[in-house]
Amino acid sequence: MHKRSEVSVSRRSPLREILILGSGHWDNDDYDPDSRRAFLRAKKCKTAAMGGRIFASESEERVFYNTCKSPACPSCGHWATIQWQRERFCALPDGPYLEITLTMPNTLWGIFARNPRLRGKLPEIAARVIRSYARVRHGVEVGVMPVLHTFNGELLFKPHVHSLVTAGGLQAAGSRWNPRIFFDRGALVGSWQRLIIAILRDALETGQLELEGTRHEIEGLLNSEEAREWIAHVRSFKGKEHFLQYCGRYVRRPPIAQWRIIAIENGLVKFWHKDKRRKRWITVECTIEVFIDRWSQHIPKLYRHTIRHFGLFAPRRWPRVAAAIFTILGTKQRPRPKRLPWAVAVQKFRGNPLLDRYSQPMKFVRHLAASAV
Repeated sequence: MHKRSEVSVSRRSPLREILILGSGHWDNDDYDPDSRRAFLRAKKCKTAAMGGRIFASESEERVFYNTCKSPACPSCGHWATIQWQRERFCALPDGPYLEITLTMPNTLWGIFARNPRLRGKLPEIAARVIRSYARVRHGVEVGVMPVLHTFNGELLFKPHVHSLVTAGGLQAAGSRWNPRIFFDRGALVGSWQRLIIAILRDALETGQLELEGTRHEIEGLLNSEEAREWIAHVRSFKGKEHFLQYCGRYVRRPPIAQWRIIAIENGLVKFWHKDKRRKRWITVECTIEVFIDRWSQHIPKLYRHTIRHFGLFAPRRWPRVAAAIFTILGTKQRPRPKRLPWAVAVQKFRGNPLLDRYSQPMKFVRHLAASAV
């Protein structure tokens, strides 16, 4: 006779605890629908509410509850990150890369927080700046993979774009690779600044800008920021691994690592924040409701991509030029990796989940319908 056991593969999750404690704040029709959908699924992850699958051997039967695949779930986000990193590592050619980070003054953060349509244009603008510079100054086309980040260590809204850029570029004739391109930081940030101010002015003039303040105040702000010096960063790396590791921590995961959460008590959340100016860790304290609202700002809208590809990496162009670029660079093109089975994720922490207590393999039996909760 089979002995059934329910297997929970999740460890203690402070973020889920926060969602449960603050459910009265976000689980209602007045809350942002995309955030509410993501929070609901993360709250139910690996529970009977998600349904499951039954595996059995001759002596034992186990129920494995389904995962939620929500951007608010740290467990699912970790696994999605691994899959994304493997795919990008195999798709991109080996060789040197640049990371170009384009930022904006904090006085503009709130405008982009209230205007998601404009916020969605930031990766495209960043890629346009980088590609235009490479074409005009060096006569080459580069591959650009911009990633939009919207948060800082305190979970406040801070839009900026990290871009992975090939350190070399394909010349116009398409048969020669320029292995070394210099990007002038001042020229990049100047173009970025002009384009950002331009789209904000255009949106203001056409009445498409959601404002907090008067039109006159916004015009004065744009005039002030147009004269101000903005900041950009250009760093070089010998390979793509650093960028994939860094951005992978955020593109598929919640905007805060769970180890940074110190305590959840008396309706308050305490978490660590690294102050880069003072070069030390400080404690941030806020109510559960404020923490959830900060978190909610960074949940991607449904069917919106946080990662884009332009230039040589553009979806329609890369299949046509990839083979030639790999040949020119003298590197081997890797096949797309197969998706790792779910059991591999569990095995890292608990051993092979599909072996019973006698180390006999268990086989899939049937699906288990989701329970109404």
